[in-house]
Amino acid sequence: MSDPVSAIRPLTKTAALAELEPWVRGGGRHYVCFCEASLYASATRRPDVAAALAKADLVLADGIGVFWLAALKRRRVPERVPGPSFLLAACEYGVARGFRHFFLGGAEGVAERLAQRLQAQFPGLVVVGCHSPPFRPLSEAEEAATKTLIATAKPDILWVGLGSPKQELWMAQHVGQIDVPVMLGVGAAFDFHSGVRAWAPAWVRRAGLEWAFRTFTGGWRVFRRNLGCVTILAWCLVKAGIARGTGRGAG
Repeated sequence: MSDPVSAIRPLTKTAALAELEPWVRGGGRHYVCFCEASLYASATRRPDVAAALAKADLVLADGIGVFWLAALKRRRVPERVPGPSFLLAACEYGVARGFRHFFLGGAEGVAERLAQRLQAQFPGLVVVGCHSPPFRPLSEAEEAATKTLIATAKPDILWVGLGSPKQELWMAQHVGQIDVPVMLGVGAAFDFHSGVRAWAPAWVRRAGLEWAFRTFTGGWRVFRRNLGCVTILAWCLVKAGIARGTGRGAG
């Protein structure tokens, strides 16, 4: 895939939610990616990340920069669908449908805290398991134990919060190997909704400035990573703008 934007589906949040139930009931194996600046930058530099996006059943425009880039490339996307917001919407959507959720990722104890807070927010939410694996590469035995833990719990939806692009690569590797209908990579949503880190205020999210809030509140590591990702995306936006202005933009 030469351009990660080509993987993005032009769906609203409501339309994306509607994809879940037939996937859960249909017996297939699927995974969903939320493309923001960090993932986009990784995909432009790493063929394995680009391949993971191309293989996904659904890629949604998460960040404002990716949303603008899609517009410049005439890939009209009706709205942004950020992973943290979609997690809340899907939990609410799934209560009446009896969806079974498993949370994989975060630092020790974060997945459990996330599940508790979501169950308090959405009474009736069914959580069948939580697991926070070490951040280091897992041994074969640890990997097998993780897969067994998930398969035994029999979730309908597996939320993967391993960080980008690790979570996208993990889903691409494991789709079809674990008995779970839908996997969704939502990264920092685990920290936001567990209360470990502050989620951007609603007005900041509406303005599409979550990246700026995270950049200046997430510490030096996040600042350095986001600055590099935003630089790459900004350069792509400039090139796309020039191409469109000269009539060479994608049709």
